[in-house]
Amino acid sequence: MRPNTSSVSQRTNNFIIALLIVVTGITMGVVLSIGDLGIGSLVAFLPAIVGLIALIISNPYYGLIFYVNYSFFFIGLNRYVPAIPLGLMVDGLLALTTLSMVFRLTKDSASRLQNGFFAVTGLWFLYSLFEAINPEAGNLSAWAYAARGITFYAVQTVPLTLVLFATKRDLDQFFRLVLIWGVVGAIWGWKQINIGLDPFENGWLEAGGKVTHVLDGQLRAFSFFSDAGQFGATMAYVAFLALIMALGPYKASKRFWYFVAFIVCILGMGTSGSRGPIFVVFIGLVSYLLMIRNFRILIPGVIGILVVFAFLKFTYIGNTNYQIFRVRTALDPKDASLLVRLSNQAKLREYLQTRPFGAGIGTTDTWATRFYPTSYLVNVPTDSWFVKIWVENGIVGLSVYSFGLAFVIVFGVVNIRNMKNRDAKQKMLALYGGFLGIISASFGNPVFGQAPLGALMYMSMTMLSVAYRYDEPEEVPLKKLT
Repeated sequence: MRPNTSSVSQRTNNFIIALLIVVTGITMGVVLSIGDLGIGSLVAFLPAIVGLIALIISNPYYGLIFYVNYSFFFIGLNRYVPAIPLGLMVDGLLALTTLSMVFRLTKDSASRLQNGFFAVTGLWFLYSLFEAINPEAGNLSAWAYAARGITFYAVQTVPLTLVLFATKRDLDQFFRLVLIWGVVGAIWGWKQINIGLDPFENGWLEAGGKVTHVLDGQLRAFSFFSDAGQFGATMAYVAFLALIMALGPYKASKRFWYFVAFIVCILGMGTSGSRGPIFVVFIGLVSYLLMIRNFRILIPGVIGILVVFAFLKFTYIGNTNYQIFRVRTALDPKDASLLVRLSNQAKLREYLQTRPFGAGIGTTDTWATRFYPTSYLVNVPTDSWFVKIWVENGIVGLSVYSFGLAFVIVFGVVNIRNMKNRDAKQKMLALYGGFLGIISASFGNPVFGQAPLGALMYMSMTMLSVAYRYDEPEEVPLKKLT
């Protein structure tokens, strides 16, 4: 949705934009007068940043769209410009977009926030605020850093999506962006494996990434994502979306290109050498087949899934291919990595017996190493998004968080079953299956809360909670935000 602006707000926009231009000009002049080449080179980014700020101020819709795009590439970009805190720019981007939206709210647009999932998200946000005073933690900086991905981004993304993504055209735009970035990411991962890494990617490996990304002499592609695990999960998610669209009620030419996107992304998943993402496709397909209740497709689909499962589980065919071998180990209950994770979870279960509210947000994994270097949790990795939520927020927090997921799971089914628009319904079926698939993958890796899947999940969950909006005929859209 592209909101209109009133004459009053337009005058305000013009004043702010003019002020930004003046401040930018003065800043560029001062910086360039210093004569430092390194500092002066940063001036090249100022016009683009100021232009983006002005665009968001004039229309928050563009801020949300940029957030989707930015979530895909900012981590990879940081390998080339490590001195710039590109991750913290997400906070500024969301805050500015949220403020721009708030100042434009009217009675009509604010009514879109009357949504159960928004209420559940608010409850989770309040619980996360309560965790700031958890006596087990005590470091407010750790809480502030870690709470960003766990709750701050969600409590802004959900209302932004509710208010700004109100028509089917917005749903279509979301799909286009995700599919395009998925294909680009897959091609970049293929390039890393078959052509080679550039100096900046090599530098990242040498700085510590090699430990988990070069196994038995085999490189695991990470594309422009944070790591191979996030890359593989994202590729599996986009591949699933493309596959469901290829099965949809479209012309043969359109289904062909969706299928091409599926093949490209599924191959990208393979280059990651990550095992968990295979469950994204499996779980997603099972949910899709159950949701459509079409036995002509259901029975062959289930048989196909069982055949693939049996091939991976009970044969050794293709083990000379590293990617197939890695995926196959995900189904081995005696896999060494799985046994270590189960052992760690047993230790954590004992640790949390007397801590119903957890150890506090920011007390695990990399944040523990940084802020709590002598704590017990430093040497016990969580290895899972839900284990992380459990350890940091306790059984109480995990229950609150799970309630939000359950809300979407239940209302997603109800909303989708009542949809009439075939294109919108197919897209919602894809989002629903992809959502369940990422939940399953998050039991083994913390992919749910990392970019870009964090942004995609919060937006998908919000759209599933109001799927009936996108069932409206395109020629009769909901009222626009004014």
